Amino acid sequence: MGRSRVGRRPRRRLGPAGAAVLVLAAVALAATGLALLGASGWFVPGPRGERVVVSIPDRTPASQIATILQREGVISSERLFRLAVRAAGKASSLKSGQYEFVRGDSMVSIIERVSSGRVMAIKITGPGGLTSRQVAKLMGDRGLASEDDMVALIDNPPEQVRADFPFIHEGASLEGYLFPDTYEFASGVGAVKVVRTMLRRFENAAQVTLDAAAANATPTGAEPKAAGGQLPNGLTQREALILASIVEREARIESERPIIAGVFLNRLDRSMPLQSCVTVQYILPATKERLLNKDLEIESPYNTYLVAGLPPGPICSPGLASIRAVLEPEPGDYLYFVASSDGSHVFSRTYSEHLQAKARIESEARLGRQVGR
Repeated sequence: MGRSRVGRRPRRRLGPAGAAVLVLAAVALAATGLALLGASGWFVPGPRGERVVVSIPDRTPASQIATILQREGVISSERLFRLAVRAAGKASSLKSGQYEFVRGDSMVSIIERVSSGRVMAIKITGPGGLTSRQVAKLMGDRGLASEDDMVALIDNPPEQVRADFPFIHEGASLEGYLFPDTYEFASGVGAVKVVRTMLRRFENAAQVTLDAAAANATPTGAEPKAAGGQLPNGLTQREALILASIVEREARIESERPIIAGVFLNRLDRSMPLQSCVTVQYILPATKERLLNKDLEIESPYNTYLVAGLPPGPICSPGLASIRAVLEPEPGDYLYFVASSDGSHVFSRTYSEHLQAKARIESEARLGRQVGR
């Protein structure tokens, strides 16, 4: 038997007016949703227009990112953020990093920024005289790269890095090659990007200067010398970098850099030990305000009180001024210098003059301490 059709009402088709009502309702609903997303920034705590820096850790799910953003006062509703992220199909696209938002930003703009990974740019200045360990700590503290990753890359640069930057001395670490300058990186950019950028800056500034000096030392018609060739002062490029790192750490006054470089070059010419305190400081676990006699007796190839000539590598990253000071030292016959309390140095030609200068500076220091009591 067939099924009974009793009680079934025929379906009514929407007329033009009904269809128009449905379309208007859908448009109104969409407009309301967009308005809520756009206006969501109007209901956050704190003054509108205030800048807020938010850190999103690696592998943070969208739900937890919503919690972080609401806690920091960037969004007004976790639930609305999660719904908007799902609706936009961006739940798996949100990226970690350090972001800068402005209170009052729309939900749409916030989602777009985090999903595209537009992290904030960090400007950082690495002054001359920092060791590679200090550079690694600086980058780690500023959230640019893991300090451990930096140290590992600096101590053992991979073959590809050596191939891309052939001026790096064979078998050496990157100590001395992390050029001191002002940089701008994206937050969390990572050790590889940071190190490569600093090496490229070294290449374009320091290495260009060293190559130019080597070219000037090349006899007419001879092949240009590769990195490590003799410079006008008789040093190789590697040796010039090592000496520049010592000058960088010794000098406190710009005008004294070429004089200090001249003193060390004079001592090298006479086969005298450099006797530089900063090379001893390099081998200590922490910098001391004043070295003790026992420090000067530490057995190390970097202790220039015990070992003649230059240490085996740079003791910091020298700036361009110190490199130029080594390439163009102040002519003279100074062999000694001693630091004054104001950071300047007294230079002497003989050991007797040097002892007199030391005694005078120590006497002035004692007098100053007595007056200050």
